[in-house]
This record gives sequence, structure tokens and C-alpha cells, in this order.
Amino acid sequence: MMSVKEQANALNNSANRPNAKENATHLIKEAKSVVETIEVQDRKALYLLKCEDCEYIIQGKPIKISFENCKNLTIKVEGKVLTGTVDIWKSENINLDFDRSVSVFQLDSIETISIKMPDPEYFGSMIWAGVDNITLHLGAETHTMSYSQLQARNPALRPDTDQFKTTIVDGSIKTEAIVRMDNGYPMTRAEESSLQASEKKKDEVLRGAPKADDE
Repeated sequence: MMSVKEQANALNNSANRPNAKENATHLIKEAKSVVETIEVQDRKALYLLKCEDCEYIIQGKPIKISFENCKNLTIKVEGKVLTGTVDIWKSENINLDFDRSVSVFQLDSIETISIKMPDPEYFGSMIWAGVDNITLHLGAETHTMSYSQLQARNPALRPDTDQFKTTIVDGSIKTEAIVRMDNGYPMTRAEESSLQASEKKKDEVLRGAPKADDE
């Protein structure tokens, strides 16, 4: 399956072909000082590349939203993001406002980002690395975090390799370092311990179950 970036490149390279509009990505490239409402067709991924000083209202049901090398963007997302995934990397001063829930934000190499959601229940999780000045507005609650603060406590951290996962646990925001499972799935130490305990319990139950011949 093509990544969002590969889809965007395919769209850019096929701009002169008759069927270019049928590509699976709605690409906005190198826009500057634009204020606009955008209707994204269902099942298309929205991809903003090298955009600056823009304000967009996003309508429709994009399958996914991605930002790369963008600066000074204010985005209001009124529709549902079908996969619940928002990717942002190598960007600065991004302001996002969502009407619907988002399952996962994936953030990398960002300077200043604000995410607003109408209720904490709309926030799934955030996987991030090398991001400074994160502000989460979840209903009436506001939470801030920053990579530089974590690095001040642990100078060995590296912004290009060390990732963190922010979730809501028992009503409180919690940020933990990520470890990668053998299948590449991102998981915190607490989640890994919980999974191992669950697998151990299942194994004990299976080993203690009587065989069919013994019944």
C-alpha cells in the first residue's frame, strides 16, 4: 500500500495526466497566505506540503490528514477523519481545532503546536518525537508538554530516535517513553508489562487446562 507521501508524489508527478484528479490524495502544495474552506472528497487523504501563513476550514471526510514542512497554519477540521490518524512532521506553529475524535496524532520535529478538541474523550493518543511546546486543549482542560523539558531531566535523550506516547489514563494525561515490539508496534513500558502479564496468565490457563483425552 502506498504511503501518504508516496500518494502525494504520485499526484504531483501525474498532474498532466487525464486521470490525475482520481488520485487518492488531496494535495495542497506551497500555498501562502491563503484563507479557504476545503471540501475533501470521501476516501481521499488530505496532504499539506510546504504551506505557510494559511487558514483552512476542512470539510468532508478525509481518510487521513498529513502536514509536512508547514509553518503558521490554523486548521479547523469540521468533518470526521475516517482512519482517525493525523500525521505532522518538520513543521512550525501549527494550530488545530477538531470537531470530531482523533485516534492517534503522530508528531515529529515540530516547534510549537496547539491541538484543540471539544472533550477529553475525543483524544485517543499522541506519539511524538522532537516536539517542543505542545499544548492540548481538551474541553475545559489545558495540558502542556515539551521535548526540551524531558531532555533536561534526561540529557541522553535524542530527538531523532526517542519517542513518547501521550494518553489519558484514569482521567489524567500521561506521557511515557516508547519501546518497539518485535512487530514494530509502539508501546510504553507500562503497556508492555501489562501485555506480558496478560500473555503469561493466558499461557498458565492453557497449560493448566485438561487435555481432551483426560476429560
